[in-house]
Amino acid sequence: MLDMAGCAGKVALVVGGTRGIGRASALALASAGATVIVAGRSLETANEVANAAVALGARAEAMALDIADPAQSKVAIDEVANRHGALDILIANAGISPYWTRAENVTPEMWDTLMNVNLRGAFFAVQAGSMHMLKNGGGSIVSVSSVTAVVGVTRGLPYVASKGGMDAMTRSLAIEWADRQVRVNGVAPGYIATDMTHGMRGNDTLKQSLLDTVPMARFADPEEVASVIAFLASDAASYITGQTIVVDGGFAAGRDSSPKYRSKN
Repeated sequence: MLDMAGCAGKVALVVGGTRGIGRASALALASAGATVIVAGRSLETANEVANAAVALGARAEAMALDIADPAQSKVAIDEVANRHGALDILIANAGISPYWTRAENVTPEMWDTLMNVNLRGAFFAVQAGSMHMLKNGGGSIVSVSSVTAVVGVTRGLPYVASKGGMDAMTRSLAIEWADRQVRVNGVAPGYIATDMTHGMRGNDTLKQSLLDTVPMARFADPEEVASVIAFLASDAASYITGQTIVVDGGFAAGRDSSPKYRSKN
């Protein structure tokens, strides 16, 4: 786990903190000295992560939160900040990817369902958290987008558009809040060994096809993304804002040279 004194004594809320990258981020921040609030739709699962953080020696608690409801996000985030006296770090990790279909088959209901969580929900959670950071003299926000926002993929348009929107949101908010010491950054993961990629990893043919596009030829562990998130959240990244760091094993950089994209001539 990351050992970074820049998180010591800070209050960190991880939205979407119950599984995968969110869980790993909560534990990384706990190891780095933060008080961690784990938020997710399942209070039971959030409690499991909070207990794991406590086992690492951190102060931690759990809360139920459906990010698709902006009013619920505001109430929950206000409650956290008021109870702890501050909100120093917000990790906006909650996201869904339930559809795998061609663009011509995307329905308004599909589009709205995904956007309400991945982009609309993320923004209003960030907005609610920012109110306390702006009032208290600063803070750090890290949003989790996707490498697909950089390179694009087939059959995933609503997801890609939502993550591209998150990257644009990161840049705009960073500029808007920089003079008030609120830093806003993002992390764009590639193929990570999480529940979201379980089906891909369970199909040997599909798995190999995906790994042929990754120069490092493997899926990342969630902890490899969480360490970057915790760094951006910490004081060690005090002069970094408006950036989205791609954590993808070279996928985006290596598309032209990978077997899948290399010319057959």
